[in-house]
Amino acid sequence: MQAAVKVALGVAAVVSLGACGRGSGSGDLWPRAAGANVLLVTVDTLRADRLTDARMPRLGALARRGHLFTTAYAHAPLTLPSHASILTGLLPPAHGVRGNGSFRLADAQVTLAERLKSAGYRTGAFVGAFVLDARFGLAQGFDVYQGVADDRAFAADFAFAERPAGAVLQQADAWLQQSSSAPWFAWIHLFDPHAPYEAAGATPAEAYDGEVRQVDAALGDFLDRLRARGALDRTLVVVTADHGEGLGAHDESTHGLFVYETTVRVPLVIAGPDGGTSTSPVPAAHIDLVPTVLDTLALPVDSTLPGRSLRADALDDRPIYAEALDGWLSAGAAPVRSVVEGGLKLISVPDAELYDLSSDPAEATNIYAASETRARALAAAVSRVETGLFSSGPSRDESADRRLRSLGYAAGAARSPSHAFAAADDPKRVRPLYERFLSILASGATDPDGLLRLVQERPAFEAARLAAASLLIEGGRGPEAVDLLDAASTTDASAALLERLGAALLAAGDPRRAVAVLAPLTAGTAPTASADAWNMLGVGRAQLGQRGEARRAMDRAVMMAPSAARFRLNRAFVRLEDGDRAGALDDASQIVAQSPELVDAWRLRATLHYEAGQAQAAIADWEKVVALEPTDADALFNIATAHDAAGNHDAAGQAARRYLALPARPGSGADRTAMQALASRR
Repeated sequence: MQAAVKVALGVAAVVSLGACGRGSGSGDLWPRAAGANVLLVTVDTLRADRLTDARMPRLGALARRGHLFTTAYAHAPLTLPSHASILTGLLPPAHGVRGNGSFRLADAQVTLAERLKSAGYRTGAFVGAFVLDARFGLAQGFDVYQGVADDRAFAADFAFAERPAGAVLQQADAWLQQSSSAPWFAWIHLFDPHAPYEAAGATPAEAYDGEVRQVDAALGDFLDRLRARGALDRTLVVVTADHGEGLGAHDESTHGLFVYETTVRVPLVIAGPDGGTSTSPVPAAHIDLVPTVLDTLALPVDSTLPGRSLRADALDDRPIYAEALDGWLSAGAAPVRSVVEGGLKLISVPDAELYDLSSDPAEATNIYAASETRARALAAAVSRVETGLFSSGPSRDESADRRLRSLGYAAGAARSPSHAFAAADDPKRVRPLYERFLSILASGATDPDGLLRLVQERPAFEAARLAAASLLIEGGRGPEAVDLLDAASTTDASAALLERLGAALLAAGDPRRAVAVLAPLTAGTAPTASADAWNMLGVGRAQLGQRGEARRAMDRAVMMAPSAARFRLNRAFVRLEDGDRAGALDDASQIVAQSPELVDAWRLRATLHYEAGQAQAAIADWEKVVALEPTDADALFNIATAHDAAGNHDAAGQAARRYLALPARPGSGADRTAMQALASRR
């Protein structure tokens, strides 16, 4: 939401940590360029140490033509919270997005896209994975927000949670070529280096590096095309990563659990239209990107933003905050917070850690016990943002979680801790269970037994409990999922657990109790229900015959997640039952346009077209059904019948013969007789 002045809750605590003025230098690394275009590229899961000529020659070439910040930090080793910081210029405690799937950037926050749109820019976003779907709030201010098709998440194999760099860049390129006199801001998110790695490699690190090389080549080709068209002549280019990757360091295979340098250090390259070059070792951070872009464009920089413009040629050191809450959100482990300042890094956990990064960049030697005085100064910086640590965000989206499982995310629920954390809750000790959990997700297991064993070992492992419940539901074992979730339901049960319980109850054939569980989440002025919870509430009310309330719930689901085709399809059926055929047809038409692989939408639209007397349109839709499902006998029967009714006897005969070529179905004798009659006509 656009605001003239940005004042965030809890920002005072954050400003004291992040906001620092320029150092003693008075020059700038590059000049301002009012009205310049802005290209922001975020490469998911790209470690800072991969920016070498051997692995990323194209990005390395851009760095040599621009400004390289060799010590840049993310504020969270997770995709959604990190991008929320990149796009708002706020730390996670201020913008409120603390995990993947569990949170949504509030409309009250102001994004870079909103700021630039208000300055006359056209804005487009092109993202490579569902974890950044528009439903999570980052679409604010973008004229165009193109992401991953939603409905693939409903497939049992979760195979379409991401798309390759080439497809994302092609969409962005097409948008950039649209004629306009206005300057543009384009954000491109490339997901390829994220696990599971698809490139060949004898080890995970080799496969990861293969993904890195591929995304470097694709990005380099894209930039070359823009340069050849002159599109980069007056463009500020910013390339960074949302976080890094563990690759086994500190026994972390991927990211999210810890805040070691492998996962929070990121590359940062800024290339302005002036062509100036520099290399800076002064620590930079994601909260600096919004002020840097605004300063470069000669636009007002909000004084409440905690970051600073990186244009200054001399900057003071300042504490940089990061957090990893995935272990807490998903498994009840202690939250992880860290501060880096003056070459020292404090990691605040039950077994606290302190590292001297200047002499120990691999963080191999914990000097906390010998340096408690130095650690206390850094701990004070952590405490200044700790008050915002447990602020709740919107609950996890059930369908979002299913998709996030395909990316190896636990995506735990948002809630406040109910107890003090002991040494046994230190993420270093919870890590073996957490890694087992990620391995189960990565294996694509359909049997919940492995997840259930994790729950037995650590009952607080909510993400494992919810994932097991989802597999039970998908396996037709709804009552067992209800029992599993009921066992963890308490007076302070998380919204995510209640949403999953609602799904289990619907699967178990108990819509009345499902509505009773889901309805409280939607009550009040600030409901915590996700888009999927609203959809499930609508399904439950529809099954109870409460069509008006069902439609209102489904309207809310579609509003929150406009690209979720299944939500819109459910609303179409409710509209149809309510006699609103025009509304149902409009929904069906929108679905087939955005998700043409969803065969049920073609079936519905064909029926609506036929009932409206539009036989040719209905036949075309039924042909789409057959193209998607060649053994759909009902669609072929309808095609033949519609052609015959329209007097197209040859076409009717051809469709009838296609029908008869299919294996006979039990109870289809009358239909086959009718088709034989049509097929025999000459």
